[in-house]
Parts: sequence; structure tokens; C-alpha cells
Amino acid sequence: MEVPQPLATVIRVTRPDTIQIRTTLPALQSYVTLYLTLFGVTCSDSAKQEIVDWVEIHSDAGRLSLVTVEFLRDEYGRLVGDLADPQSGETLSGWLLNRGVAEERPGHFHDIIASGLESKEPEV
Repeated sequence: MEVPQPLATVIRVTRPDTIQIRTTLPALQSYVTLYLTLFGVTCSDSAKQEIVDWVEIHSDAGRLSLVTVEFLRDEYGRLVGDLADPQSGETLSGWLLNRGVAEERPGHFHDIIASGLESKEPEV
């Protein structure tokens, strides 16, 4: 049985690697606004406009599928994942790679885990 992906609405693109989204939080029957960074890619500065264009073309009534990686967060607290077209399944990171405004980042998962292990709790 396939688990449905939550839907997200893009609010704005703050940086080439950061997208502000709004999605539902089913456990609380509420919405949450968070920042998303794309998993597995490093974006160039020109990616910002490409992201805006992709969202306009692929969003279904303003909504996109949110694909997460176990709800991991990067060192800045941004959700790590991707956005997908609900109809075709095409992903934003795949689009950016095809357009040449992003490069693959094969060690991204390792970087996230390493930064989490290296972070220290503040001493009280």
C-alpha cells in the first residue's frame, strides 16, 4: 500500500537552496510553515528563478507533493526533501539538474548526519 505524500504550498523562494512552504500537520489538524532545502543537490544563484518557474508550471491549484527524507533537518533547521508534481511525479531537483542550474551532491545525507553528531548542546 502506497503512503500518500503530504501536499505543500510554496510561499516564497528565499535563497537558491531554501524554499518557504506551508503544509498540513495531520496530527494536530493544522498547518505549519517551514523552510525546505533540496536533498542531494547544490544550487547555483540562477536556480532561484528556475524554482519559481517550475512551481508555476507544476503546482496543482497551488499545491505540490512534499517528499521528505525521514523528516531530517539540516544544520540550519531546514527540512530536507524535495517537491514533486502531483500529476506526473516530476521532482524539482530533477528539473534543476536537467536545466544545469544545480549539481548532484552525493554526500548530502552523510553531511546532515555528521553535522548532527558534531553539534553540541549548550552547557548550562
